[in-house]
This record gives sequence, C-alpha cells and structure tokens, in this order.
Amino acid sequence: MKSLLIAAGAGLLIFLTLGAWSLASPVGSAPDDDFHLASIWCGSGAREGICELGTSESKRLAPDKAITSPCYAHDPDVTPSCQGEHFLDSGYDLVETTRVNSGNQYPSGYYFWTSKLASENVATSTIAIRLANSALFAILMVATWYILPRRLRFSLAASVALTFVPVGVFMVASVNPSSWAIASAAFVLPALLGYFSTTGWRQISLAGIAVFAAILSFSARGDSAAYTLVAALAATVLAFRPDRRFWKLSLLPVALIASAIAAFLSTGQTGLALDGAMGETTDEAPKSKATLVILNLLSLPNLWNGVFGQNWGLGWLNTTMPAVVPATIIFLFAGTIFVHMRTIDWRRIVALSGIGLAAIVIPTYILVQSETLVGSHVQPRYILPLITMFLCAVIAPTAATRTATNSVVALSRLQLWLIGFGLAGAHAISLFVNLRRYVTTGSYNLDGDIDWWWNAGPSPFTVLAIGAVAFAALMALFSITSERSDSAPRTHRVFAIAREDTRERDLGAA
Repeated sequence: MKSLLIAAGAGLLIFLTLGAWSLASPVGSAPDDDFHLASIWCGSGAREGICELGTSESKRLAPDKAITSPCYAHDPDVTPSCQGEHFLDSGYDLVETTRVNSGNQYPSGYYFWTSKLASENVATSTIAIRLANSALFAILMVATWYILPRRLRFSLAASVALTFVPVGVFMVASVNPSSWAIASAAFVLPALLGYFSTTGWRQISLAGIAVFAAILSFSARGDSAAYTLVAALAATVLAFRPDRRFWKLSLLPVALIASAIAAFLSTGQTGLALDGAMGETTDEAPKSKATLVILNLLSLPNLWNGVFGQNWGLGWLNTTMPAVVPATIIFLFAGTIFVHMRTIDWRRIVALSGIGLAAIVIPTYILVQSETLVGSHVQPRYILPLITMFLCAVIAPTAATRTATNSVVALSRLQLWLIGFGLAGAHAISLFVNLRRYVTTGSYNLDGDIDWWWNAGPSPFTVLAIGAVAFAALMALFSITSERSDSAPRTHRVFAIAREDTRERDLGAA
C-alpha cells in the first residue's frame, strides 16, 4: 500500500511538472512544429474543415495557423505575439502546404492518435495533445516503477531524472513525435530487465509495458525503432543466464528486435533526415570522408552534452540555457556513473559498449553521409534515448552481480539529496528561461511585462511556481525512496537476494 501511495503521488507530481512545460511555450515552439501540427490535423486522412486533399499527392489543405505558428522560431528576440491578435481564438483557413506527412516521412501512428484531439481551435488542441502526452508519460513512469522489483526501481528513476532536464521534459510535453520516441526509450530497457527477473503478474505486466513502449517508438519516428532494438539487445545481455528459463523468456526481446528492424525499414525516410534538414547549418564542411569522420568524432561530446542544455537551446534550438544548468547536470550524471561503476562484469561491459557504440556510430554516420559537421542535421534529442539507456545500464544490477553491494543504491544519503537539490535547481532555472523567452521582451518579472500568453489559465509566474515546486517535491520523493531502498539491514538484504536467486535457478532448471 505504501508503494502504491508513493507511485500515485509521484505520478501527480510528474504530471504537474510536465503540465507546466505544456503551458510554458506557445503553439509551434518545438522543432518543425509547423510540419507536425499539419500532419496531426491530417493524421486521420481527409476530413472536411480539418484537413483536405491538395492539388497533388504531396500536398494537403491544413490550418493556416498550424503552418504560420512558428513566426518567432528563428529570432530569439521575437515573441509569439507575431502570431496575431486572434491566433488563440477558434477558427482558421485551410491553406495548401507540402509541409505535411504525405510521403511516409514519419510513421503514421503518432499522427493518427493525436489527430483525435484536433479541433477548430489550434491552440486548445495543442495544449490538449501536450497534456495527453504528459499524462501518458506519467502513467507509464509510475506503473513501471511500481511493478518493477525494488532493486531495479532506482535504475529507472535515476536514468530519467538525470537525463531529462532540460531537453527531455521540453520534448515530452510537446506535440512533436519525439515525445513518444523519448518516452518509449526510457521504459523498454528497465521493463525488460524486470520481465527477466520476476514471475507471475509482475512479469506479464512488465512484458506488456515493454511491448507498449516499443509500439510507441514504432509509431513516432523511424529512428526511434532503432533505439528499441538497442534497448532489447542491452536487456538481453544484462539479464543473460545460461539456463532454460532465460532462453524461453528471450523470445520476447527477440520479437521486439525483429519488429524494430521491420518498423525501421518500413519508414520511407527517417525522421532524422527531415528534421536535420530544418536545423541550423554549419560552415561548409570538408569533402573528404576521412576528415569528416575525424572532425565529427572529435566534436561528438558537444552533441552529447547538448542533451543537458550545453551549446544547444530549447525550442527551435535558440532558447539558450545558462551555463549553470548543463554544468550541474553533467556533474551529477558523471558522478552517478563513476559511483556505480565500482562493480562490473562482462554483461555490463558488453551492454555499455553496445549502447556507447550506437551513440557514436549513429550520429557520425548520418553527419558523414550528409557531408556536414556536428551542429547540423543531428540534434541532441535524437541521442537522448541512448544517454538515458546508458545510465540505466550502468545502474541496473545484472544477472551475475546481485550481491549486497550492488543490488541496492550505491549512493549515500547525502549524495542522493545533493542530486535531488541540484536537479531541482537546474529544472527551475530551465523552466524560467523557457518562459521568459516567450512571455516577455526582456523583463525578469514574468507577470509584469507580458507580451504573449494564453487566453485563459494560470499566469506565467504561477506556471513557473507549479512546475518548479512539483519537480522539487518529486526530487525529494526520489531521494527518500532511493534512500529507503538501502535502509534494510545488510544481512537481511543478503538473505533476500539469496532466496530470489535460488528461486530463479529452480525456475531455470525446470
């Protein structure tokens, strides 16, 4: 009962946090939202007054407000007031556009389901979709945490908390398909690890979560299917045991791997190619493939650090975070990795090598093929799923390392609270900077000099307060629950783990 109450409280705090981010930016604020909004309105095919066929196969008639919404996108000094006085009101004109998912550039699943929330009011529907995506993530997070065995809960919570600020929270609470892609990657690996190490209803439930998360990835972006493949492979390696039970259970990740390959190949053009073409460009790159490879490899850390807000902004990549945000999160992220690397076996080495190799090869290959350098085509949000998986694989116990030293949290009480405090501060600053970018023309008083805001709802400062306090409370809950998982006497933990391992060996021999 206590775990259920904790999960329910955490779910509410997660939703309040993401709900604040849902209101913290205007319509069209995520990268290529003009394309994605038009595709959402056309996600269920031609519908009178919503989306209609154009003059050619590649064209559609979509709401003009969806197409023109990012009028502020490429100039950080322009606020969303450029959208016009009546933009937030109901009604729009249908105009022809090629900026729509008419050629299978993206999987159709995400657009189909979110199109059910499309209406005559683009602003209201945008908020509804953002809140729906936020609720979906909150439900998946608390359900997975609650069902996981206790020794795996910290790996889920820490991998999300330490990698989702600021890019992850911004993207999850958006209408961009990356919302589902990023969310799915956070759950496939821990759910499969729990599936391998449990029995009964927990095992069935975790298998269902893994499958559902994989379906989300297949529905969102072509490249996100590849991340499901990486997660399934990593989980299989980390959970490997040379017994009959493991081979039977491995049928699920094998099926996910096969499905991921099919989903990736069935997408006519990966989301990376489309989104990258809309990103910022760098100076003319050298034409030599070898030179491109070397220069991009040397610059890859800039892309990885962009996940934490360093040198890459939110929105259309120009809402720059203060240096304290990435510095704090990178410090906490790296420290957590080093603390949990005190014990390692071949399973973890193989899993981390695979995920790390993917984080190197995938962006480098795309950049070299595109004849460009880091800073163009590939954005940090594409790499975020791999960073989250990497940290989860570092923390999660493997099949061979369930001992009293690594089956519980390796961090001390002080370290846990420092992580919570640091993340809460970085998150509050990120939310404030994001709000200030759109709401005012330079004032630090969010409620004092408002240049743009929604027609109804809480004020900008109230949104900031709700989001900052909710996330701070969530981090306090994270620190307390992680600390409690390490509070049992050492001998009790040893006997509990021994009993569990004996039960699994008996099942494997059956």
